Amino acid sequence: MDQACAFGNKPVKMIYDGDNLECLEVAIGKPFYYLIVDLGFSGKSTTKILQGLQSAYPFPEDERQKNVHALFGKFNLRITEEAITALRQGDALKLGQLMNTAQAEFDLYAKPLCPEQLSMPILHSLLDHSSIQPYIFGGKGVGSQGDGTAQLLCKNEESLTILSDIIKKEFTNMEAIPLTLSPTCKIRKR
Repeated sequence: MDQACAFGNKPVKMIYDGDNLECLEVAIGKPFYYLIVDLGFSGKSTTKILQGLQSAYPFPEDERQKNVHALFGKFNLRITEEAITALRQGDALKLGQLMNTAQAEFDLYAKPLCPEQLSMPILHSLLDHSSIQPYIFGGKGVGSQGDGTAQLLCKNEESLTILSDIIKKEFTNMEAIPLTLSPTCKIRKR
């Protein structure tokens, strides 16, 4: 992550291949409005999640582990490239759809290796909540997932403001932080 920080406040694509690391700046076609949501759950264990997922490596022993290899391998490479294309083209709708797809695939293939940590009822209660749907293109968990943090891609700046208010009123144990990716001012935290 230190290598990405060296780019300053610019989106960066990081490519890990064995001992090699490549960092490339990602161009943004238009502003993207995110709401980063701390789900307010202290029972998440990143250590347990990573232990469960790492049980599939280096060599998968069954179908579940093979699926995790495909998820973090071919699928991850493909969806990341599609997301970068959407960012470059300024296509927030496509990016939101990709976020939803990434979450669904993670739920399907990663959850079986650590079901006690990856059932994620809090994350899914937010992602599936009817009151937020008019304001987002998509959403997903962050990092190792679990009920830690969500990212929601809002339809526009007004939706970002409305959604922030909804989170404060309807999800009182959660904290929301707006984040804008912009072609001119790069990444901006409001």
